[in-house]
Amino acid sequence: MQINSASALNSPSLRAAREAKGMSLRAAAHQSGIDPGHLSKVERGEKQLSIEALYRLAVVVDLDELASHLKPLLPRAVA
Repeated sequence: MQINSASALNSPSLRAAREAKGMSLRAAAHQSGIDPGHLSKVERGEKQLSIEALYRLAVVVDLDELASHLKPLLPRAVA
């Protein structure tokens, strides 16, 4: 089963979740290991994240349900 990050969660929801947690874009990017410029483009709907990066971001911004759906799709080394 393949999941496209855009279909898993839309970009404005990522931004809203990050902001609801009171995190700056740079802090969320740093903590999840994503380039801040790339995350900015993801939030604007211009780029997508890999499953692994989306999982890390979901963990950082407390999107527990999304993280639990993504975790079985990760390679064992990441999960």
